[in-house]
Amino acid sequence: MFKLIVREYERGVEYRWGRYQRMLEPGVYFLWPFSGREIVRVDTRRQTLQIRGQETQTADRMPVGLNLLVWYRVTDPAAALHEVASYADAIHQAVQLAAREAVGERDLADVVAARDAMATEITGATRAIAVEFGVEVLAAFVKDITMDYDLQSAYREKLVADQRGQADLVAARHEVAAARARANAAKLTAETPQMLAARQLDVLEKAATSGMNRFVIVAPEIADRLKLDVEA
Repeated sequence: MFKLIVREYERGVEYRWGRYQRMLEPGVYFLWPFSGREIVRVDTRRQTLQIRGQETQTADRMPVGLNLLVWYRVTDPAAALHEVASYADAIHQAVQLAAREAVGERDLADVVAARDAMATEITGATRAIAVEFGVEVLAAFVKDITMDYDLQSAYREKLVADQRGQADLVAARHEVAAARARANAAKLTAETPQMLAARQLDVLEKAATSGMNRFVIVAPEIADRLKLDVEA
């Protein structure tokens, strides 16, 4: 006779002559020789799976690598042992397939920008598969997105060009708005002589504040006479 301890974070799956009997809670169990009784312990704590350098292609056929982190735990030990040969390997393969699908639906720019969205999609797709063999996928994370040096340089240059183009577009919009404002002001001034006079006085007032300018104001009658003398 020998004893077997099922710890608090474990569950025991009992077999007798190879046939499943029952699930065992934490505790001490005694096994007799030649009884045909067998107990398999299954860890039900949260477990971590790391996948490094998962290579796949984007929708625009750019090769990228993903570093993934997955949290999962066994919720049905009997199903985890009976439905698949290795539930850890099954989780690994499900995550790989989900990652390839998430990346393959996006171009390179979207893959880089949508890391959280891809993690959510990978979690959902993997969870739907894992529940069939008694495993709950708690969360999946996209830790890093890797590219070869040439592709990384080309993508960085594209980002710089896009930022410059956006800045030029904003500047052009401001220039157009300023031109429209000047045109509207000129039209309004031409239609309203009083506004033109007020504008002229405003310019004179601002120029006079410097103290370095001198102005000669000529009466309209004298200005008209000088104009006639010059034309003569």
